[in-house]
Amino acid sequence: MRYALVLTAAAFFAPIALSADPPAPPITFQTQPANRVLGDLRAAADLIGGAKAVKALNDSIKERFGEKGFNGLDMIRPVVGYVNLAPKPEDITAVIAFPITNEKDFLALCERFNKGKPEDLGKGLYQLPPLDPQYKARMRFSEQYAYISYGSKPEPALEAKALVPANKLYDPADQALFAGKLHFDRLTPEVKLAAAKGLEDFKKALDFGNGRGGFGIGAQEAAVFKPLVEEFEKMVGRYFLLLGGGDTATLRLNLDVPTGDLSIDAALKGKPDSALSKAIAGFKPVGNKFAGLLGPDTAVGFKTRLPFFNDELKTGAAKSLEEGQKLVPANDPSKALADEIFKGLIRTVKTGEVDIVGAVRGPNKDGDFSVVAAGAFEGTTALEKEFKAFVEKNAPENEQERFKWSADKAGAINIHTYKMAGGNFFDVTKPFGGDKCVIAFAFAPKGVFVAVGTDAVTVVKDALTVKAADAPVIDIVVNPDRLVKLIEKAGGPAAQVERVLGKEDKLVSAMSLAVSGGKELKVRYAINLRILPPALFTSLEEGEGAADPLEKK
Repeated sequence: MRYALVLTAAAFFAPIALSADPPAPPITFQTQPANRVLGDLRAAADLIGGAKAVKALNDSIKERFGEKGFNGLDMIRPVVGYVNLAPKPEDITAVIAFPITNEKDFLALCERFNKGKPEDLGKGLYQLPPLDPQYKARMRFSEQYAYISYGSKPEPALEAKALVPANKLYDPADQALFAGKLHFDRLTPEVKLAAAKGLEDFKKALDFGNGRGGFGIGAQEAAVFKPLVEEFEKMVGRYFLLLGGGDTATLRLNLDVPTGDLSIDAALKGKPDSALSKAIAGFKPVGNKFAGLLGPDTAVGFKTRLPFFNDELKTGAAKSLEEGQKLVPANDPSKALADEIFKGLIRTVKTGEVDIVGAVRGPNKDGDFSVVAAGAFEGTTALEKEFKAFVEKNAPENEQERFKWSADKAGAINIHTYKMAGGNFFDVTKPFGGDKCVIAFAFAPKGVFVAVGTDAVTVVKDALTVKAADAPVIDIVVNPDRLVKLIEKAGGPAAQVERVLGKEDKLVSAMSLAVSGGKELKVRYAINLRILPPALFTSLEEGEGAADPLEKK
């Protein structure tokens, strides 16, 4: 690891061009004008909680800023800022520049917000209350902007020669609500060295040399995770080396009001012909061999590929699984089955295609729903044999009678069934056909398939023909109309759920994470404000406190 850090220090430290101007800040950021930011903020509140949420937001703004509101802030020019990095975290200084209408009104705005007048320190410098008492906040006006510096020593950043003009910070082509950018060529050698040292400190925090892991991990867990952590360290060191060819890293926040998607987009761009650029260009699209299981009749479902996307992660995970396999006692009744599970997982991890998909479908013509799920598993023949042997040897007789081995076939693949026991106080079979509910499962060459419902065997047969397709790393999907019917079938609070989510008969992504390559490495996380936040945070109580119905466009 130390050798990797030495290489990092050598490759990552590109020379910085000398200039008579102040050093350009390594981190810059901008927002759209305040009127757009407030408009999108109100739109987000409306998506989550309707008119009541918008009113609550407006009331909180009025309470904090008073009757004059944002008077003093120029609402049609962007907010910009930058961060001056330093080897020691406590020496880092952040500067944010607010557009102003005039100095007097902006000082009054600061007084309303902070419940006290800014202290005039002389020579155009003002003191503001800091967010944390161990730091300081200072302000200076320049070119119709109020520059506020925050840090342990904020004054030098506000010297006239140190201020970065707003027009050098704002990129009008970037229309994201918020955009922050890291410029690799502006990092000083001292900051880069501090980053390398931070990596070494992180390694020490995960130290397994004493037989125990960091963060309170026990000896057994340490033995399992040590190989993965070691490979993770190698991966981070390799990526540090690649960042020597980095150009910029960008983070953006956006809200798409028509769709309701709040997204965070990260992008990494390498210098031309650098090893980083070549690695990004060679990034293969993420796929999922079971993606087709999520279809138009899905009420709720998900698909994901676990992140074993490089050699280090695959090697580390495989070694950790080998260590985990050793922990199963030799006299354990499940030993043979557990061994086959571990062996198969190791084979699967080495492919890098650890795909998992699950969905609830329906309703069918009888109003019933079904479940279908699939998980990647390389080579299932031995697993199928040991699972059957385990059940026949260890399961109670009444449970064994529920199994029907080789109840049907799909080509050379056996389909087994298990008759669900319904009628309990909490009857999980109710939405899936009740007394007619059956579990069907099959061990295919590259995965295990399971279905639950009245026609589970047919569902498994169809699932076995599913084709691979490009897909996000993770995607959670919901059809509000079908989900409401599912909850109603299960005897749950369907009316309340409909009030929160609406009843649109359309499959939408509630949350997703996507990764792609090309000219830039792009990572996009999106959450649908029409679906997840209302489902998680809106009261489901009838009457007072219930959210207004959300209009679904």
